[in-house]
Amino acid sequence: MAKSKCLTCGKNCEGTHCFIHKTRKPLAQTKMLIIPNKSAQNIESIQQMQEFFLSIWKERTHKSEVSGDHLGKEPLSTFFHHILPKEKYPQAKLDEENIILLTLDEHTNMESDIYKYDEINKRREYLKKKYERTQ
Repeated sequence: MAKSKCLTCGKNCEGTHCFIHKTRKPLAQTKMLIIPNKSAQNIESIQQMQEFFLSIWKERTHKSEVSGDHLGKEPLSTFFHHILPKEKYPQAKLDEENIILLTLDEHTNMESDIYKYDEINKRREYLKKKYERTQ
């Protein structure tokens, strides 16, 4: 896909808005979602991820695990970061240890430099060792 410019700030992006300005929706609170052109398996996977994130939101304090900044009362998908990527480590996709809560800015920083935060680097090394043992 050709690079384009964010309609809000003019930074390079893949679509119409950069990571900071793209539209975000709160995690769904309902069990059934109607998503056009999505297979039943994809819908089930999305619902499973939403329920997983909501369970983490209920258990943890609503603060960034890097800075301690308050995240608000409503869980947004941008607050949840997979330390080990889902694509490379599918077995870690629903592992609570693989999720860290971040602010929007921290999540954005992770998109440009995955080694930016020491806390995430420590957890990443732990998780890699954990999954090396199970393979």
